[in-house]
Amino acid sequence: MIKVLNLENAPLSDRNGSYGGAAGSKEGILIDREYWLVKYPKSTRSMRGTLLSYTTSALSEYIGSHIYSILGYSVHETKLGIRNGKLVVACKDFCEYPGELREIRTLKNIYNDKLESMLESEAGTVSDTHSVDLKEILLQLEYNPILSKVLGLKDRFWDLVIIDGLINNNDRNNGNWGLLYRKDAYQIAPVFDNGAAFSNKATDESLAARLNVPQKMEASALNTVSIYAQDGQNYTFKKLLAEYQRYPDLCAAIKRNVPLIGESMPAIKLFIEHIPESVNGIPVCSPVRKAAYIQDMQMRLDRLLLPTFEKVTELESLQLSAHRGRQSENTCRRKSIRDRDER
Repeated sequence: MIKVLNLENAPLSDRNGSYGGAAGSKEGILIDREYWLVKYPKSTRSMRGTLLSYTTSALSEYIGSHIYSILGYSVHETKLGIRNGKLVVACKDFCEYPGELREIRTLKNIYNDKLESMLESEAGTVSDTHSVDLKEILLQLEYNPILSKVLGLKDRFWDLVIIDGLINNNDRNNGNWGLLYRKDAYQIAPVFDNGAAFSNKATDESLAARLNVPQKMEASALNTVSIYAQDGQNYTFKKLLAEYQRYPDLCAAIKRNVPLIGESMPAIKLFIEHIPESVNGIPVCSPVRKAAYIQDMQMRLDRLLLPTFEKVTELESLQLSAHRGRQSENTCRRKSIRDRDER
């Protein structure tokens, strides 16, 4: 069983008060003399349609981050804990010095004349905290003076699209992924901020109702809305995957990640099953929540990701056959010309 730490007496660090974001209260603490960030669940008192007093964002952060780790991605280290009588998630601060992390939302403000013109003529709407305009972010990754020079950043973007879709993290806005500026150079930061995954405002009762009605489970798992938008309208994950023919980098991400997800599902399920149901009377992860999270992911894999993977591989096979056909035709044409010249 996974251990939940007692963080009641963990001392505050000198980085306390330096952590931003609007997803709930935070504290900077020390664990074994190392810097950690504690994220508290956000109160739901201003939210409609929920019976939870607090979101399950701490649990979502923990599970989502560990799924990235199981899949082999560099991700911030997380631990579940109890602090001030609440279930929290402790996230290890991966910055060696304050200010190393440069979020995409600030990096995309760097001026470039060509990029400015392209954004004005081609991008749809401006990204905000609720949506990321797909055209805009792709132009930034291609032409931004800093982003365009970071090796593998476009791949990281599309990898996030796929895995966030799997775990239903629909809040990957430009403020929760980015770069580290270290030793006078930029590098891709570890994956962080996964607290919006797994419908973190859903009650156990609503999850149980979904599990008992296949149509509800299917609608919930397959019609999730993503953070990415075109012309002001957010894509569903399903519709975004259907754009694979428009975006070669999306095809590559599908080929990289879908087989990996399929191979890793047993380990992901085992990990979730080993999370305790409660600690000292404080709820952690109920059996119904575990079942719903696992079933959601399995359904997205079986009904969305694998069929798209098959379409991508079929398309590539057709393109390869067509290319070989053209090569054969050109070879025959050249041979015919040589034969004619020899006569």
